[in-house]
Amino acid sequence: MRVAPTIVPTVEQKKELTKLSRSNSLRIKETDNVSDICVAHLIRKKNGLEPFRNFLDSYLKHPAGIDHDLLIVYKGFYRRAEMATYEELLKEIPHSCLRVADFGFDLRPYFIAAKKHHSKYFCFLNSFSIILDKDWLLKLYRQISQPGVGLAGATGSWGSIRPGREAKHELPWYKKLARKWLGTYFGIYFERFPNYHIRTNGFMITRDNMLKIRRGIILTKMHAWILESGKSSITRQIERLGLRPVVVGKDGKGYDKHEWDVSNTFRRGTQNNLLISDNQTRKFDAASPEWRRNGEIFAWGKLANVPRDNMESK
Repeated sequence: MRVAPTIVPTVEQKKELTKLSRSNSLRIKETDNVSDICVAHLIRKKNGLEPFRNFLDSYLKHPAGIDHDLLIVYKGFYRRAEMATYEELLKEIPHSCLRVADFGFDLRPYFIAAKKHHSKYFCFLNSFSIILDKDWLLKLYRQISQPGVGLAGATGSWGSIRPGREAKHELPWYKKLARKWLGTYFGIYFERFPNYHIRTNGFMITRDNMLKIRRGIILTKMHAWILESGKSSITRQIERLGLRPVVVGKDGKGYDKHEWDVSNTFRRGTQNNLLISDNQTRKFDAASPEWRRNGEIFAWGKLANVPRDNMESK
């Protein structure tokens, strides 16, 4: 089984890792009773306050439908004073906190949270997540708790960053050569289309399964891509455990991977069955028709030729 490419940390990265190991052990607030479900929302300091305001507004507007713990994962906040504005917004909302260094993209903080918090189920939401419907957590929980289901996501894709086999006759020779080289390199870590994977902007998983995931070190965007959509992605590792990944829409249905293109949750039509949005789904909504078309083709290939603007959720 291939894992992420080996990278030797620089001196600066080693210093950052030292900071990380220290900050991981600090939880600002803890509760005595642990719910069966933990919603872990990531806040990255560099993103500023606005994404969190948007998330919090949606969290308060749309009831989860089921009891849960809210865990706020502060990424890149090295002093408590830097958290004061966020904590002021949260003062009426029961929650616990975990601080981690600004390191490892979204995924490494998720694994740290799963290790330190002992709920049975985790729902991970990234910094740009916005909840779009009531009972959102209940809908995810009903699917992840089904026998045989190991991963429940708000969105999924068949897309792959590995270039396909099709020839690009219109390209000049040097671009064809570059494409061939990239195909060989990315072929080490990624399958060709269709490359089924749950997107990690918002997903639910059991703690036990999360801790079984082999992840290696996450230092670069490439590492994050590999863990999300590579040959040893979270999705593929869950499948190797004999479990299914499903996409869950507003309609509460769990869509198997062969149905994701008709779930109307990601890069199809109006995305009006989307349960939790993120910056990429909102970019698709606001994009030009040409960009939307290319986005559909990347995610769903030839099936993107089938019009979906008027598609109703099943």
